[in-house]
Amino acid sequence: MKGSSRLASYTFLRVVLACSMIAGISAGCSSSRLSHDEARKQIAEIGNASLVPDSIHIQRIVSQTDKDVIAETSVAMAFEFQRTKSSEPWHIAAVRLGDRDWVGVAEIIAAVNESRRRTTLESFQKLAVGIEAYRQRNGASPNATDIVGLTNTLHPTYMTDLVRLDAWGRPIRYEVVGAGFRLLSDGADGVRGTPDDLQLAP
Repeated sequence: MKGSSRLASYTFLRVVLACSMIAGISAGCSSSRLSHDEARKQIAEIGNASLVPDSIHIQRIVSQTDKDVIAETSVAMAFEFQRTKSSEPWHIAAVRLGDRDWVGVAEIIAAVNESRRRTTLESFQKLAVGIEAYRQRNGASPNATDIVGLTNTLHPTYMTDLVRLDAWGRPIRYEVVGAGFRLLSDGADGVRGTPDDLQLAP
């Protein structure tokens, strides 16, 4: 593209390879240990990415259980830099992973935030189920005013996962409203009262 500068770079990706969750499981996942070659092959096939296998390097297997493996890898990426005028600073306009098409940075950020939005709503549901379980047994809602007090009451008896943060790493807000409650997140921008805020108020 005109007015652009391309820079090949490397980035570390922590990829969770759960044999029970990846489609097209091969014999490699049925063995007791996941090999580097099998890890690299499955990473290359994510989303039909058709990554160039030589561009994926397994740095180390961080942890491995019977059902989950975390592989720390480096993957070759290309970054496209652009500027509208020669006097202006460069900015990253697009990214290419392996031999995939160029993807705009705004599109990547939007996809990441959508995934985090869904994860946050799932966390809300886990908390709501825990609160309802507490109500069923005790006849009233937990006596808490914030997320720490709430989860101290619910975990681990009424919910197995300890959920306190939204998917952007910020504390979920817990508010008592009359006989009910609200769970809130400030969303991607981290600013309260903006359109991307998330809320669950059963």
